[in-house]
Amino acid sequence: MAHRGPYYKVVLLGELGVGKSSVFRRLRDDTFDERQPATTGIDSCTALFKVDNENVMLTIWDTAGVERFRTLTRNYYRNAHAAVFLYSVSEASSLHYLTQWVKDCENFAPSAVRMLIGNKSDLDAEVDFATAKSFANLYEFVGVHILSAKKNLGIQEAFQDLAAKLHAPLPRSPSIIPALPQSQSAPETSKKCCK
Repeated sequence: MAHRGPYYKVVLLGELGVGKSSVFRRLRDDTFDERQPATTGIDSCTALFKVDNENVMLTIWDTAGVERFRTLTRNYYRNAHAAVFLYSVSEASSLHYLTQWVKDCENFAPSAVRMLIGNKSDLDAEVDFATAKSFANLYEFVGVHILSAKKNLGIQEAFQDLAAKLHAPLPRSPSIIPALPQSQSAPETSKKCCK
C-alpha cells in the first residue's frame, strides 16, 4: 500500500449559486452539470496532490450556502486546516457577502489558512482581479485564484497551490540567547546535584 502522506481538511464557503458544488464535483470526479440542484447539506471527497515529491491529501467539504443551513455548516468548520472562500466573478455581491463567511471562519476555525477563489471566469466579470486581491489582502488570505468550473480552467492549479501552502514548513523564529557582557564570565556549574 502506498504511503498516503499528510491530509488537511478544507471547507468550501460562499453564497448560494457561486459554484461551490461545481468546483467540488470537478475535484471529486471531473464532471460538470449546470442542471445539478443546489447542495442542501454536506458532502466530502478526497483529492491527492504532489508537493515536494510527497503525497498530500485534501479532504474537501462542500458546505451549503443557503442561509438556513448555516448553523449546520458551522460544525464543519471545526478542525479545518483551510477555508476556501468562493465568489462568482460575474456577481459583485457574492464577494461582498463573503465578509460574513470570514467572520464565521474567524469564530470557528481561526487558524485555518484562507484562500479566495473567483469562479465563473467564463462569464462577463463584475469583479476584477485587483478588487479580489484587495479583499484577500484585507482578510489575510494566502492566495487568490480565478477559475471556471464549467470550462475546467484553473481548478487543479488553485488546489495544488493550496496543498503547497498547507504543507509548507512553518517558519521558525531564530532562538534568542542573551550574550553575557565581556567583563563577566558564566557562573560555574556545581558538580553536586544536592547541597
